[in-house]
Amino acid sequence: MAGLLSSAAIAGMSAWRAEAGEVEDSDAQGEDTVRSSAEEWFLTPSGAGDRSGTGLANAAPFRRISQLAENAEPGATFRISVTTATEPLIWSGQQMQWSRSGTPNAKFLIAFDSPENPVEYQQDSNTPPAPRYVLEGNDVSADGRLNVGGAPFLVLGPESSHLTLTGPVYHRSGGNGFFRLEADGTVQDLTFSNIHATRASRVIESERGTSVEGLVVKDCSAVGLIRGFARFFELSDAEFRNLDLDADYLDGGGGAVCQIISVVAGRDLDFRNIRLAKAVNLLAAEERGSPYIQGDGIVLEEETANVTIEDCHAEDMGDGGFDLKTQGVQLRRCTTVRCKLGIRIWSHNPANTMDACIMTDPVSRPDNDGSCLWLAGMLTGTDCELRARTPRTAPIRFGNGNDNSLGAALVLRGGLIEYDESAELVVGSPGQIELENVTINGYEESGRYDWNGRSLRRI
Repeated sequence: MAGLLSSAAIAGMSAWRAEAGEVEDSDAQGEDTVRSSAEEWFLTPSGAGDRSGTGLANAAPFRRISQLAENAEPGATFRISVTTATEPLIWSGQQMQWSRSGTPNAKFLIAFDSPENPVEYQQDSNTPPAPRYVLEGNDVSADGRLNVGGAPFLVLGPESSHLTLTGPVYHRSGGNGFFRLEADGTVQDLTFSNIHATRASRVIESERGTSVEGLVVKDCSAVGLIRGFARFFELSDAEFRNLDLDADYLDGGGGAVCQIISVVAGRDLDFRNIRLAKAVNLLAAEERGSPYIQGDGIVLEEETANVTIEDCHAEDMGDGGFDLKTQGVQLRRCTTVRCKLGIRIWSHNPANTMDACIMTDPVSRPDNDGSCLWLAGMLTGTDCELRARTPRTAPIRFGNGNDNSLGAALVLRGGLIEYDESAELVVGSPGQIELENVTINGYEESGRYDWNGRSLRRI
């Protein structure tokens, strides 16, 4: 895979041994010290020895993890191992159910590894490790479509708070994810790290009715995402960082569109140093008889608020690199290239800003024009670059949001815009644009303009 994350940003990545918290961890900023228990439990697919889980020679079978967890001390580690370092586990059907909360200062750890060769993979190495877990079955269903079926490997049920999960390296998972959250309520303080997946329909999935408060997803990669990497129906106080997520143009067709990271409702979301790539859904458009091509990077729906997206990159998306209906989003140093619509902003919220973002070479499709920026709401941009160099492709497109009585309102300060002489600066629905020292095709421009859907005039 083409890992595009910087070496400096990846430098802090660690393997499961660091996640295990084998020493006390506190920092100068006064974060709570996390206490780790010395208690460790070992599990292999079928177990070994007396199957008590007290050591690798006496590993418990996977299915006993919930029984072991019932009596485990908070802060204990559960080591999930394949039998050898060289042969992957071929699995089908749900393998584990977890429903036991740790405490804020003594989190449980579930660590996927091989005892002979712990995973220490860095995303900029371009050499993903061999999978340790492989979902049994065919990549393609009997109808010729990509197979998005298959039960999750691990289900997190109620009382799954204060939990850290690290790993695995695996090939194939269904639309219900490798990890599925089925809390039927609220879980708090979850961390996922060092997951490396190939040909996955989804990696992390949550069911409707499960709310997550306090989430970290970090240092993960995926190549070949059919539905996406992660979806949450209600998520607050969450951080996603150091992720390399590539859909690799896999197309599930029908309703199986790809949204690499999707959040339906929640607030206080933070995305940093993420690469999102190659989600394009052509089959879905053909089946609907529509020219609209789908496939998105980060998708945040109307009931999300207070979002920061920094140093993230989207490329080759069928629809939006960043499709944001959220109330109050700040984008900083983000880039898009060859997406139909680089950045999409829907809400009329004065806190919507983008700083030093670069949107390049949007891709138009038949009856489905692209643009660097799509705006149905309110946005202020500072020192941004919009480069639409393809003939008849506008750098800015205004659209209709949930409230069509409010036109788009865009303010650009500094930065530059480039577009072909055959195109217009702005197209689409009515709206207003204010320019302050913006270089447009080599000339600096300032002023306020009204776009009525047909022509642009200075106010």
